[in-house]
Amino acid sequence: MAATSDERMRQLVDEIRRSPDVAMSMSGQESVIIAGAVDGQSVYEIAQLVGVSEEAVWRVLGSAARAAGGRSAPQAAESGGLGSDTDPGVTGGYGDTGFGALGNETPGVIPEEPPEPRRDDAE
Repeated sequence: MAATSDERMRQLVDEIRRSPDVAMSMSGQESVIIAGAVDGQSVYEIAQLVGVSEEAVWRVLGSAARAAGGRSAPQAAESGGLGSDTDPGVTGGYGDTGFGALGNETPGVIPEEPPEPRRDDAE
């Protein structure tokens, strides 16, 4: 079963208190977040005080708890995913790849309707 927010906060603060010098060595905004948690503020209160999202507060507290426990943070990997459009512009980054055309090029001008054959009404 998933831990509640209060239980998760209590676990992280307990880990931070085991080695406060390591966790408190973080600077700036991170130290304000950690100090707030150790002082008993909720994640919501800390997020409002610092002006960040609650997720950002959880991330900082998790990092501080790992640092206090002598564990390193996992390396986050970001990827755009298969077929992600990462280039701006009309082509959206899908053009000639160096391996030949992808087939998404605009075809030549195609009229909406073929012209009607001319009829000679003057007989």
